[in-house]
Amino acid sequence: MENMLQNIDLIHRYLSASITDQFCIIVDLEGEYIFTQNIVSKKTIIATTFTNKILSDPQLKLFLSALIAEINSGRCTVDLIRERTRHFEEIRQQPVRQII
Repeated sequence: MENMLQNIDLIHRYLSASITDQFCIIVDLEGEYIFTQNIVSKKTIIATTFTNKILSDPQLKLFLSALIAEINSGRCTVDLIRERTRHFEEIRQQPVRQII
């Protein structure tokens, strides 16, 4: 992903919003991943440093790992992250509907 280091805040918001959307929970992702350089390709990647908070929930771990893999592989571009994040923020601003 181009400009990964320039988009750290966007990536963090995207990962947090994705978790909230999928699991209806808010998770503080501080310390759960770092940005580093791939030894072989020299590309910037996200490396997981999951704490027990993530490791203790197998579904959350798998979901977050998949999101990070998608970013690292380049399948999830900055433009796509912006679009998805905007979508999540729009959803959050809509009133909650109650079905009875």
